[in-house]
Amino acid sequence: MPYTESGVSMLVLAENESESKIEWVFLKPLTKELWFATVIFFLFTALVIWIIEHPRNMEYQGSNTRQLSTALYFAFSTLTFSHGQIIKSPLSKIVVVIWCFVVLVLVQSYTASFSSILTVKRFQPSVTDLDQLLKNGDYVGYQEGSFVNSFLTRRGFSERRLRSYTKKQEYAEALRKGSKNGGVSAIVDEIPYLTAIVSDPHYQKEFQMLKRIYKTPGFGFVFPPGFPLVHNLSTAMLDVTSGDEGSHMETKWFGAEAVFPSNAIPNTDSAPLTLKSFSGLFIITGCISTLMLMIRFSMSILANYTQIRDSDVQSPDVGGRNDAHEESNQAQNSMGGIVADIHLHEVRIDSSQDIHGSVERADGEEPRPIQNGPVPANSTQTV
Repeated sequence: MPYTESGVSMLVLAENESESKIEWVFLKPLTKELWFATVIFFLFTALVIWIIEHPRNMEYQGSNTRQLSTALYFAFSTLTFSHGQIIKSPLSKIVVVIWCFVVLVLVQSYTASFSSILTVKRFQPSVTDLDQLLKNGDYVGYQEGSFVNSFLTRRGFSERRLRSYTKKQEYAEALRKGSKNGGVSAIVDEIPYLTAIVSDPHYQKEFQMLKRIYKTPGFGFVFPPGFPLVHNLSTAMLDVTSGDEGSHMETKWFGAEAVFPSNAIPNTDSAPLTLKSFSGLFIITGCISTLMLMIRFSMSILANYTQIRDSDVQSPDVGGRNDAHEESNQAQNSMGGIVADIHLHEVRIDSSQDIHGSVERADGEEPRPIQNGPVPANSTQTV
C-alpha cells in the first residue's frame, strides 16, 4: 500500500497582482462586450428621452449643446439614481422606469463581482496549464532521471525545450529567471517533491503548485519478494493513512499551509460578468424604448394629419364669407350711387332760383323775396 498519494503537477512562480496595474482593476468585473453594450444603451436611452421630450419640455430645448448635455446627463445620472424630475411625457417615464431597473441589476451585479475580486487572494499563478506552455514555446524543467521526461515528450514538448535539475534550489532559481532569461516557466514533477518545495519557509508564497495533471499509484516501500512482513506493513500503513494520524504527520512534516493534490487548484479571481448574462435585460429595455419611440412618432403623425384635415374643412366657409363680403360692398356701392343721385337732383332744383333769391309761386302770384331771417310760426313758405 502506498503511504502517500502521488501524481504529476506543475510548480510555477506566483504572480503578485499588487505589483501589476491594479488601478484598472475596476474594469475587471465586466467583459469588454458588456462594457460596450452598456455605454451604447446609455446613449440610446438618452436619444429616446430627447426625442420624446424635445417638442414640449423646455428643459430639452435651446442650443444644440444644451440639448445634448441635458439628455446625456439625465441618462448617465440614472447610474447613481440622482436624476431630477425633468421629464413630463408618460412615454418617457415608462422608458426611464424600465431602464432604471436594468441599471439597478447591473450596479448590484457589478458591486458583488468587484467585491469578490478585491477580497480574494492577490497571488495568481503565472501559468495555468501545459497547453499554454506548449503554445507559447516556453522552457519547462523536470527532475533529472524522472519518467516526467517521457511524459512531457508524449505531450508534444521537444527535447530542446526541456531542462533537467537535481535540487530544489535549482528549481527556485530557474523559475525566478524565467524562459527569456535562461530559466523555465514551470517545473513538472511528482507531487511529493513539489510539496516539499512549497512547504519550505524559504520559498513560502513565492511559488504555487497547480492541480494534478497526471495520476500515479503513489509512493510506497519496497521489500524483497516473499518478505513475510509485507502484509502486516500494508495493513498498518492503511490504518495510518485512512485516519487522522496521517494528516497530523503531514502537517508536522510539511506545514499546515502545504498545498496537497486535493486542493492544489489555481487561485484565480471570479469570472467577469458577460454580455450573455444580461442579454435579456438589454432586449427588454431596447424593445420598450423602441415601442415608446414609435408611439411618439405615431402621435405626431396623427396630430399633423388632424390639423391638415381641419384646415381643409374650414376653407369653404372662408370663401363664402369672402363672397358675402364682396356682395355687401357692391350693395353699399349701389346705395351710395342712389344717395348721390338724390343730392344731385336737389342741387338742380336749387339752381332754378334766380340771382335775386326769389322763386315763382305755384298759384301765379307775384314772387316775393325769400326771408333771410327766421320764419314766423304762423306763416308758410311754398317751394
